[in-house]
Amino acid sequence: MNNEEARARIQELARGEGFPLTRFASAEPISGSREAALARLREGRLEGLGWITDEWLTRATDPDRFLPGARSVVLVALPYKGSDAVPTDGATRGRVARYSRGRDYHRVFEKKLRRVAKAIRKELGAETRATVDYGPLLERPLAAAAGLGWLGKSTMLLTPGFGPWMLLGAVATDLDLRPDEPLKKTCGACTRCLVACPTGALSPEGNFLDARLCISYHTIENRGPIPRELRAKFGDWIFGCDDCLEACPVGATSNAAYPDLSPQSLDDARPALAELLALDQVGFEARYRGHAIMRTKRDGFLRNVCVALGNVGTAADLSALGSALSDSSPLVRGHAAWAVGHLGARLGSAAAGKMLADGLQVETEATVREELECALRELSVPSASDHC
Repeated sequence: MNNEEARARIQELARGEGFPLTRFASAEPISGSREAALARLREGRLEGLGWITDEWLTRATDPDRFLPGARSVVLVALPYKGSDAVPTDGATRGRVARYSRGRDYHRVFEKKLRRVAKAIRKELGAETRATVDYGPLLERPLAAAAGLGWLGKSTMLLTPGFGPWMLLGAVATDLDLRPDEPLKKTCGACTRCLVACPTGALSPEGNFLDARLCISYHTIENRGPIPRELRAKFGDWIFGCDDCLEACPVGATSNAAYPDLSPQSLDDARPALAELLALDQVGFEARYRGHAIMRTKRDGFLRNVCVALGNVGTAADLSALGSALSDSSPLVRGHAAWAVGHLGARLGSAAAGKMLADGLQVETEATVREELECALRELSVPSASDHC
């Protein structure tokens, strides 16, 4: 096949797997993105993302390091927004980021992308290597270079007609394919995503994010305590956050979603919170096996649930939080203490103070005792701690 025939065949293969958009980029190093990412790393804005090092970023911005001899990168996208569920039963519910409401997108996407890569090898005699978002290749700047969209102030790729609601995949190949042209689009004066971010994780000028302040980072990647000063800003998010995406006007009218990425029930999108606190390890795995939520692990997930209940819970939820004060995990107990204090302060509940005081009588873990004391202080109940 000649160049254009090869491009057309690859696009056909991608459409056959359900990818509505396919674009091509040169495999030249993406030096501008490398320099920007290295600067963010050295400023400490990627703290906690331990795998992102100078060496990793150098590799991830050079497709030839990803696939020796690479000359082109094929970029594909899969929509996942869908429609949002509206609860009507009055239960206190949390929110799960839209990309994680259906089956784990890594499993869905990876199978499709590998089939495309295999067909390219078989039919076109080319070397290929595919990745979704876990491999050492920065797919967003490559997708922008290929004209699949442009990098918005939220750092998301904004695709005409779909907005930020697209999952990206890449196939590096040694085929020399004509690259597509970048889009001549920007966000202009729009700052809706910056205003929408509850924690100020997006820089005022846009285009880069501070992971230390990001709800998605803390509810997914962070394995330890969520900083106290951020918890009240998390609202009802228990896995990820879509606030900056929801605010974006690009693609706002589209609800396109690949079927396997859509929730099967209301509880996949907006689960009732109190019942989640009863999940042990076996129950957690049974409920979320095959879902991206498994990434945060049981203790991290229940930590997030506690924070959400502290923010949006009602008096009916205090009992579940009180039970969580006896959870086997110190991480869960500590965040349950914060939640009881925060919710109790909102409700003016004397019962919350008793729960915390009783918990303090039996708690032996120093970090949890500190959380209990700080929570008592929020309720203006004297404790051994003078500051939090």
